[in-house]
Amino acid sequence: MNKQPLSDAIARAGDYLKAHGIRLDHGLASQVSALKTVDYYRRALGRDVLDFYRGDMGAGEFVEDMIRLIEGQFERAWNEGMREVGLDPAKDMKPEWEQVLQDEISAELDHVLDYAQAIEDARIAGNPVDPLQARVDLWTNRYNEIVNLSMRTCEPKMNYAWRLGATEEHCLTCAALDGIIASGTDWEVSGYHPQGAPNEKLECGGWRCDCRLEPTDEKATEGGIPGV
Repeated sequence: MNKQPLSDAIARAGDYLKAHGIRLDHGLASQVSALKTVDYYRRALGRDVLDFYRGDMGAGEFVEDMIRLIEGQFERAWNEGMREVGLDPAKDMKPEWEQVLQDEISAELDHVLDYAQAIEDARIAGNPVDPLQARVDLWTNRYNEIVNLSMRTCEPKMNYAWRLGATEEHCLTCAALDGIIASGTDWEVSGYHPQGAPNEKLECGGWRCDCRLEPTDEKATEGGIPGV
């Protein structure tokens, strides 16, 4: 039996109950949360795009589902970043950090209606859905960007090492940054931010980036970040 559709259904049910004000007990809520991986985000959004394109889902339902996915996954990503630097999201979250997170969520939600319109236009025109499904990776890669942003925001004095992603080929910018260590503040100011939103400073454009920042106790690289 394939457990993947079942786990996705459980995660969606948890989202539905939360959206309607029904609280799960702590143990069950923790189990549901554990199912909401980046891969779940990718599968759920990809399925919604296809269902909307086929007419199996209405525009309102599609937009509502995207809003729920973005809000839930961004919060989860932020919490993951806090835990990466030794902080407890439930106890250590500050209002100013919460505002940064909410600003990111709001900025992402600004693109939802345009995406929905593009899917509907493609369906009406009889154009293939493949290019629109390809954009799912752009949406889901923001998860990793939020993890990195959370770490830089919550522990700006901590040092972070740039680590290459799992892709076989890397752009010249990322290859040059591999192994460079700098504080969260220095990485923030530099503009070199791995993954997620378009970034003109990275040859790969950022949205195609699979690199990450990794907390480290090592000293910052002498000479600082190249090109800064």
